[in-house]
Amino acid sequence: MFSVRNLLIALAVAAAAIAGYWAFAGWQKGAQHKAIAETVAEGTAQLRASLGAPPGAQAIAGIESAIEQLQSMRISRQVALAGAADTYLAAARTVMLRRADAERIAPQAAASRQALAAHLDSPRGRNEDWIRRAAELKKKMDADQADLDRVLRALAELLATFPEAQKPLAALLDSSYLLEDAQRAAALQRVQADAKRAAEEAARIGTLPGR
Repeated sequence: MFSVRNLLIALAVAAAAIAGYWAFAGWQKGAQHKAIAETVAEGTAQLRASLGAPPGAQAIAGIESAIEQLQSMRISRQVALAGAADTYLAAARTVMLRRADAERIAPQAAASRQALAAHLDSPRGRNEDWIRRAAELKKKMDADQADLDRVLRALAELLATFPEAQKPLAALLDSSYLLEDAQRAAALQRVQADAKRAAEEAARIGTLPGR
């Protein structure tokens, strides 16, 4: 016969099992939160560095590694946090890639501007080769400048809208894990200033009369 004592023992065992489950669930949730937060911090460190200096292959590999690490995690108890982190890290990677593109294209565009300016500053005379060469250099400068304008506009747009990508994560993580808005704003201002300066210089050179 099932006694009261046996019933109490069964209830105690069940209660212990439930308590153990919830304790494990709480630990698992905390562990997943910590792992995601650390991965976000790693990606943020790569992004911060890339806004201060041109990102190299190692930096790009670092943000890629952070994304891959996040996507390989077991996040059953932190689905919302993981989704917000994935959006944030993907946005950070895109900013870094466009920053690298700008650093690659800017010297080419500057060299094209300088080449045309030097040619226009050389004696023209009656040499038709001079005119043809000027047209070639102008065409190259315009093409390189268009590439630079496109990349800098894209980078400026990414930096301007980055807070939107960061907002969901900011509600779930401490701000110390994320990019500071002051650094983002300063980077945006630099990109806008660089774009304006290059465009103005190209326009000035393109209208210089030859000798």
